[in-house]
Amino acid sequence: MAILACIVLWFPTKVRSAAVALLGCILAIAAAPAFSRDAPDARGAYRIVDSIPAPNALWDLATVNPQRHRLYVGRVGGVLAVDLQTRAITPAFVPSAFVHGVLPIGDSGRAVATNGLTSTAVIFDEATGRVLSTIPTGKDPDALAVEPRSGLVVTTNKQGADLTLIDPVAGVGAGSIPLGGEPDFPAADGRGLVYVNINSRNEIAAVDIAARAVLRRMALPGCEGPTGLAYDAADQMLISVCDNGAVLFLDAETGRVWRTFQVGGGPDAVLFDAARRRAFVPSGSDGVVTIFSVRDRRHITVSQRLATQVGVRLGALDPLTGRLYLPAAQIIPPKAPGQLKSLVPDTFRILVVAPD
Repeated sequence: MAILACIVLWFPTKVRSAAVALLGCILAIAAAPAFSRDAPDARGAYRIVDSIPAPNALWDLATVNPQRHRLYVGRVGGVLAVDLQTRAITPAFVPSAFVHGVLPIGDSGRAVATNGLTSTAVIFDEATGRVLSTIPTGKDPDALAVEPRSGLVVTTNKQGADLTLIDPVAGVGAGSIPLGGEPDFPAADGRGLVYVNINSRNEIAAVDIAARAVLRRMALPGCEGPTGLAYDAADQMLISVCDNGAVLFLDAETGRVWRTFQVGGGPDAVLFDAARRRAFVPSGSDGVVTIFSVRDRRHITVSQRLATQVGVRLGALDPLTGRLYLPAAQIIPPKAPGQLKSLVPDTFRILVVAPD
C-alpha cells in the first residue's frame, strides 16, 4: 500500500503540489508495516546455519528462553542447557534419570521440568539449576504448558491419562484433570482453555482449567496418533500433527478443519512462529522440516521442505530471532523389541536453522 500511495502522490493533481506529494510519499513508506497478512509473502527461505555439538544422550522435548538466550533440552541424564550467545554447554544443568519436557515460566527466573521415570515435576532456578521443589504428578509426565489466566503450569501425563496442575509460585500441585485417553502435547489459548492432543483417541480435548473439566472434544479426521500441537491466537486456530504424517489446521471453537496436508512420517512437534507467520513440522522418518506459510486460516501453503537429518522430529523456536534449534544424532535401532534405541558415539548436536 505504501508503494501505491507513492505512485499516486508522485503524480499530483491541480490541488496537490509536488512538495506535498513528496511528503506524503515519505510518510506512507514510514507508516507501512514490515509485514502484512494481506500481502503476498516474499520473505526468504530457511537454511541450516550452524551445528552445536554436545555429549551424547537420548533426548525429548526442547524449548528456548529468549530473555536468557538459552536452549533447554530434556534428555537422559537431565536438562541440557545451551547458552545461545556463547555456545557454552551444560550437559546436566538439572540432573535427572530422564527429563521429558522443560518450560521456563516467563521472566520469573524459574522453570519446570518433567521426570517421566519418577512421575514428578521439578521447579528449578534458571540461574543455578538448583531444584526448588518437587511435585508429584500423574504417571509418566511429558509435555508442559502455562495457562496464562490462572498462571498454572499443566503437565500431560501419558500413562495417567490426565493433566497435573502446578502453582509455580507456591511450588505445589494444584489438582488434576482426567482426560479419558493418553495425552500428548498441550497448547494454551490465553483465555482459560488448554487444548490437548489425545493420542489414543485421535482427537483434541479443550480443557477449562478453572472448571477442572474437559469442555469439548474435536475429532481429527485422517489423523493417526496426534502428537505435536500449536495454537495460532490471531486466527483462533489449532495446528495438530500426527504420527502418520497428517497435519491439520482447524478452528479452535468449532473443530472445523480448514486445511489438511501430508508430510513425512514420524513428526512429533509443530513449532509456530506467530510474528513471521510460519509453522514448522520436523518429520523423523525422512529428516525433512516442512515449513508452512500461514497468512490466515484460508491462506495456508507449504513454502519449503528443508532437509535436515533422519531422526529429527522435535525442536524449539526462538520467537525473537525466528531461529529453530533441532536436536539430532545418528541413531542405532533397538536390537530387540522393548529395548531403547542408542546413538552412534559423538554424533549428538543441535542443528540451527535460520531465515535468510
